[in-house]
Amino acid sequence: RRRRPPTPQSPLEKVAAQAELSLPKLAGKWFLVGVASRCSYLAEHSHRLEATAVTVTVPDGQSLATSTFRKLDGMCWEIRQRYLPARARGRFLLKGRAYGSKVDMVVGETDHSSYAILYYQKGRSISVKLYGRTSQVSDTIVEKFEQHVRAVGLSEDMTYYFPIYGFCDSVDEFHILD
Repeated sequence: RRRRPPTPQSPLEKVAAQAELSLPKLAGKWFLVGVASRCSYLAEHSHRLEATAVTVTVPDGQSLATSTFRKLDGMCWEIRQRYLPARARGRFLLKGRAYGSKVDMVVGETDHSSYAILYYQKGRSISVKLYGRTSQVSDTIVEKFEQHVRAVGLSEDMTYYFPIYGFCDSVDEFHILD
């Protein structure tokens, strides 16, 4: 009887989650500062990046609810998502509507008060995002982010920084995606 080869380790399984993570301290408003990804759409449309703000809440003490405000084609939209706790502290799962559309997320590093570095994986594709409590972060924090990016095999030419102006503050009821 032949044995099946072991399933390869997912790239995200190698990423350590923040040791002293406090979900209540993670709650509040964050600004998307940068993202590193192999996404071809992002590479082709990086000149069209829009300022993006996210509000995080912890509705039940263990999951993260996000409300992302961003412009799409000049209109402000709100995208609501709920990340459920996964097997270990600091790891979360966003269940998609379609088969294979789940997203795994790990809080890689944060000081809760000025920055957070999060890892996302959909399928075998991994991305790293840098969030700040303000739309600009220090060079030291950018350097930390770039170290995390290199650690998962992404590079400088796959890293994109977001505008620091032009944020959406609200949307009407017709521009909410759950």
